[in-house]
Amino acid sequence: MIKYPCPLENVSMLFYENTAFTDGTANITYRELEKMVSSWERPFRNFRKNPEITADILNGSDITHGMDPATIGFFDKDFPKVMVKTEPSCEYISSLFAFIRAGITYIPYSARETAGRIRKTAGKIQALVITDIRDFCSFVYRTLNTDTGDREYENCKIHTVDLDFPCNMMLTSGSTALPKLVVHCLKAHIASALGSQIMLKLRPKDRYLLSLPLNHVGGQAVIFKTLMAGATMVAPRRDKKLTEQILDDGITVLSLVPTQLVRIINADPEILKKSRVRAILLGGAPIEPSLVDRVHQLYPDIALYGSYGSTEMASQICTCELKKNTPVTAGFALPDREIIIGKDNEILVRGETLCLGYFKNGVINPVTDKDGYFHTGDIGEFLSEGLVIRGRKDNMFISGGENIHPEQIEAELLKDSRIEKAVVVPVPHDEWGKMAVVLVKTADDFRGTLQDLKQHALSVMSHVYVPKIWLDMPEIENTGLKLNRRKYIEYAEEFLSGGFKND
Repeated sequence: MIKYPCPLENVSMLFYENTAFTDGTANITYRELEKMVSSWERPFRNFRKNPEITADILNGSDITHGMDPATIGFFDKDFPKVMVKTEPSCEYISSLFAFIRAGITYIPYSARETAGRIRKTAGKIQALVITDIRDFCSFVYRTLNTDTGDREYENCKIHTVDLDFPCNMMLTSGSTALPKLVVHCLKAHIASALGSQIMLKLRPKDRYLLSLPLNHVGGQAVIFKTLMAGATMVAPRRDKKLTEQILDDGITVLSLVPTQLVRIINADPEILKKSRVRAILLGGAPIEPSLVDRVHQLYPDIALYGSYGSTEMASQICTCELKKNTPVTAGFALPDREIIIGKDNEILVRGETLCLGYFKNGVINPVTDKDGYFHTGDIGEFLSEGLVIRGRKDNMFISGGENIHPEQIEAELLKDSRIEKAVVVPVPHDEWGKMAVVLVKTADDFRGTLQDLKQHALSVMSHVYVPKIWLDMPEIENTGLKLNRRKYIEYAEEFLSGGFKND
């Protein structure tokens, strides 16, 4: 094990007076952030070594001190892990680095998760659940801030970390079953941040909004990218709309899914013109050429970037600046990443940002093939302008002997300006095995029928790939960054079982 200086401490020495974090009321400098992390490191180390002390204090008490008492016994001293409910606060950001320094693996989870599912996951992986990071840090500091007995630590002048230690796990997918846990080391997050810097060129004066969920790897990536540049992390504010905050908090860089950007523009096209925003990074969903053209027409001074990434690769893999009147691609691999197109056009990746593996049954299981590549399950191809994502292998279905790729059909349908959103899903069919159904959200000014849209599609596409049934899109909440196709499939199946007949 080789120890390296903590990156936060290095940044705090270089940019000590710069604001590291702001939530609209408090402005925390890098010096103050480092001081907070340092003050929690010692009690966190003691907590790692003596979790039974915490259990004794909580025994018979109604006070949880920010923890779920039912999971106290799950704490694994040999591989200590904590599941932390995310919140965009200075305490949350500080705790992540204190956990890393103390040798505790943290697992961020969303407040949307059910308590039962989190407890079940915690029991399976032996992790303590922290429901309120502020209460937890305050409690641990009060009760365990004593000499650790570790002379090397107590006498150290520079805080060090093991870059290869599994610093965190990211929960992925699944609505009812236990989620998959992707394990990353600190080295992967740092490599991801430095590679992204090649394109975004973050500066110490930048103000980066934490607009992506912090339980997703994209949200975690914003933390590391901002920190490595000595820039400012800006917390979302409950008292303001996103459009208001962009102006009031002087945001300069945004990471968004395309839908978020569309909503910002539709709410008030003047917002971004009046703002200090200089760069927008898009990801998590297909980017329509019409959106790129619209952004360049309205905001010629804002750099717009497209990206392709995955949880297993610590967020960004490819990034490129999107230009007007050029094919929309994800560009080429960033530094320390490699991409090849494998069998059946599957995208394979490897590099310094690749995860350590999936955590299951108490061990970290590698995710690579014999050549070190991770098989993403995404289908794509390289054009001269860069990588184009064609869809997911596991979304493809066969209808009447034809391979149907929903994402490719959706892309074609969205070329019709009267269609704002389209989701293609399979439903069982006696003759064809599976039948394509499309759920459509039309533009606000559309006055025709879905049959009109279908006839237009038949005139410009092969009839084999035009969905047989067209339905109005229901209001379905999407809790993650990516589209939850399972919910749309369930809706279509339920709707059609009610007697809807194919025309």
